Amino acid sequence: MDKKLICGTIAAGMLLATSAIGAHSAQSVPAAANLDMTKAIEIALKEVPGTVQETELEQEDGKQVYEIEILTADGQEVEVEIDAQTGAVLEVEADGDDDNDDGDRSAG
Repeated sequence: MDKKLICGTIAAGMLLATSAIGAHSAQSVPAAANLDMTKAIEIALKEVPGTVQETELEQEDGKQVYEIEILTADGQEVEVEIDAQTGAVLEVEADGDDDNDDGDRSAG
């Protein structure tokens, strides 16, 4: 067989394999957040008035979630989790609370 033909065939095969891997990877990436950080902060402050201390956009249980830490007027730190797609408040947790305490509000 001709070396040019063999090299061309191998190169074409590698290109197709790389394209297939890239397409699969793109499908694995979650959709971008519908809600921007500013709107998420606005929602969180309606839920818990105070001063925003920290914000993060994280992947949690297969969905993107904004975690917004707020310092209340009485000095308590509260974390509000907001679904980045829908804007729904998923959880409100005061610093020091364990998961599923009566003080927590969890959706689902």
